[in-house]
Amino acid sequence: MQDMGALGTPLMYAFREREKIIDLFEALTGARMMCNYMRFGGCRVDFPEGWLAAAQKVVDEFPKFLDEYESLLSSNEIIIARSQGVGILSQELAVNAGVTGPVLRAAGVNYDIRKVDKYGIYDRFSFRVPLGDHGDTYDRYMIRMLEMRESIKILQQALKDIPAGPIIDPKAKLRGFRPKAGEAYGRIEAPKGELGFYLISDGGPNPFRYRVRPPSFINLTVLEDMCLGNTIADAVIILGSVDIVLGEVDR
Repeated sequence: MQDMGALGTPLMYAFREREKIIDLFEALTGARMMCNYMRFGGCRVDFPEGWLAAAQKVVDEFPKFLDEYESLLSSNEIIIARSQGVGILSQELAVNAGVTGPVLRAAGVNYDIRKVDKYGIYDRFSFRVPLGDHGDTYDRYMIRMLEMRESIKILQQALKDIPAGPIIDPKAKLRGFRPKAGEAYGRIEAPKGELGFYLISDGGPNPFRYRVRPPSFINLTVLEDMCLGNTIADAVIILGSVDIVLGEVDR
């Protein structure tokens, strides 16, 4: 809506809910955005008193916000006119270009690393992978709305099953840690797509080579193809629907 020239009402609605989530981050880690919390073998500190109940309240109330947000946006005639049939990305091009995340799934490709690799404990959670039908800007919007609802399902299951006990394994110490010589690639399903880390070790305490695969940078490579045949005004909206983090591209 912002990229279409709308006023700030929908954005302010979103900021209202965002602040509740950021407040949870701050209460747990001391930082509102750049949280330094997870450690090898566990977490840095335990939950403060009342934190889990506050998190549960935010999770329980979030679907009402999504309903409210969709009532503002999903049937809005301006959004429909400006986004349906605009910035179409085909399945073939998306796969060949290495596009991942919501942009890929909006094109109808059923690929989510949480399902493919089942890393972490995602195999314990029941959730579905929403898919688009047309690969246009509207589908990319709807996929994100639907994925927020699936995220709520995951959080409900996770909050219910958090075990009591130690927050970190005392055996997980990195002092003097020297991995074997070789190479490795690890990846997760980040909000923008596949976030990967490629490492080469020479057996020393520091990586010999280190490379990050940023999803925003890869997804941005199809922008020209998506814009062809559309207006200049549409290009701004198409770029917004790719949803890049500029620092991730610029690095």
